[in-house]
Amino acid sequence: MSTVAKSYEHKDPIIEYCSKISLKQTDIEKALQEKTIKERKDFIMLGAPEVLQYGKHLIQLIKGKRCLDIGTFTGASAAAWALAVPNDGQVFTFDVDHKALDDIGQPFIKQNPELEKKITFKLGPAVEQLDELIAQGEAGKWDFAFIDADKENYTNYYERAMKLLRSGGIVLVDNV
Repeated sequence: MSTVAKSYEHKDPIIEYCSKISLKQTDIEKALQEKTIKERKDFIMLGAPEVLQYGKHLIQLIKGKRCLDIGTFTGASAAAWALAVPNDGQVFTFDVDHKALDDIGQPFIKQNPELEKKITFKLGPAVEQLDELIAQGEAGKWDFAFIDADKENYTNYYERAMKLLRSGGIVLVDNV
């Protein structure tokens, strides 16, 4: 178990009740979560559904169209953000390894062309990828950033996300 308990890790009746009445996951979100938990020993890296729902609400609240997802894993958070943005929205998601994404997330995402067209998967160190976006003149052009990757780089990710976000943009940081 992680140091930060996630709702899907235990069978607390209060948490189960709260999740049952408040979570509004789509079928793809539920299926992706269930498959990740079933097939990955490192499933703890999966964003908790209540965190993803919260992020989706934030994106919709600010009418976000462009999202940065730092830490892809199986693609659950990228899929959530893609569901939250409008049809012309974009999600860039970054990770150093796409094995979990290829094995689990991609089949779900590819089943939904409207979702797939919004997501750009970037392979490589996120710090370098974010620096590249800044160098390409993308500073101030993004609405939302979610940080859920290697914890030792959180400060680096945050600093770069702040450069890339527009005024009024939001950074959501997991596990802090």
